[in-house]
Amino acid sequence: MEITYNSHSFPTHFGNNFQGANQLDFTVQELLWSAITVGRANFTDVLQHGVYSEYEILYRASIIFANLALDGNNLIKSSAYEHLDPSEKSAVSYFLGLTFTKLLSNRLLNIPWLLHIDVYRDQFERGGQAFGFGSSRVRPDLIGLDNRRRWVVMEAKGRTNTMENTLLTRAKNQTRNLRRIGIDYPNLRVAVVAHFNNGRLIVDWEDPEDFNEENFDIKTDSEEYLRNYYKLIFNILSSNNSTEFGEYVTYTFQDINITVGLEKKIFEAYKTENLKDTQPTEILSFEQFSKITDHEFFSGKDGVIVGLGSNWDELIKSNKKYNG
Repeated sequence: MEITYNSHSFPTHFGNNFQGANQLDFTVQELLWSAITVGRANFTDVLQHGVYSEYEILYRASIIFANLALDGNNLIKSSAYEHLDPSEKSAVSYFLGLTFTKLLSNRLLNIPWLLHIDVYRDQFERGGQAFGFGSSRVRPDLIGLDNRRRWVVMEAKGRTNTMENTLLTRAKNQTRNLRRIGIDYPNLRVAVVAHFNNGRLIVDWEDPEDFNEENFDIKTDSEEYLRNYYKLIFNILSSNNSTEFGEYVTYTFQDINITVGLEKKIFEAYKTENLKDTQPTEILSFEQFSKITDHEFFSGKDGVIVGLGSNWDELIKSNKKYNG
């Protein structure tokens, strides 16, 4: 499958071919990897509690597979999506925005790690600065690290139909409201909007300049950040009967036919609280994992792998399209 993305105002080192409209090919496994690894604070908490981690993963998978269908190689609205009420559509479109922000940033911007900013809410509440943290309409959604350990800030938005003209501008302004992460200014501040144009899902994104000197900072470092990032997958693997396959620790949710895993050296580094030297991993071929189970896998640069049984691939291919 593929998605069209429209790039605006990115630095010249990304190349002239990066600007404007382009297409990105990806697999259904990579799509679900993006949905699972773009973690929120409540997601990391729920994964500490046994069966609830299975429910949460199934919930995230269901959002993707129930609401999107394929028209050729393009993702379009499913009939189920179009029959949601407005508030439900808003929630689904926002989640699609988060998911495709993770997918595109990993593949195109060399950003393996993205984490929802709500993970740091407690930092502001403990310091009596909850107001300074800002509302969800003011602060950006995501902070991340690229493959050179530079901080990035991203705001993800989603729309059921074509985005309004001012939406990308509002998203850019939100990225400016986080001034510093740790002691550094972010290297990129990217605004992302996933929306539907004539029923087809596309993404517009832009890298704005400048920041708001009067706004807030987040106090963290790469060690703390990566502990928060890997907390969700580590909790799954450490609280279940996980299995080692080659250089990975994996666990299969048999009831829903989904496997998750983490590179063994990252799993061990998490246990010893020594993640600061974690590096992006080589993306392995699907064939290496297909020999292990009947699942097809995607392995991310973050060292997290996601495998799906054939039922998931067939589900999105057979999903009823909306023809309104």
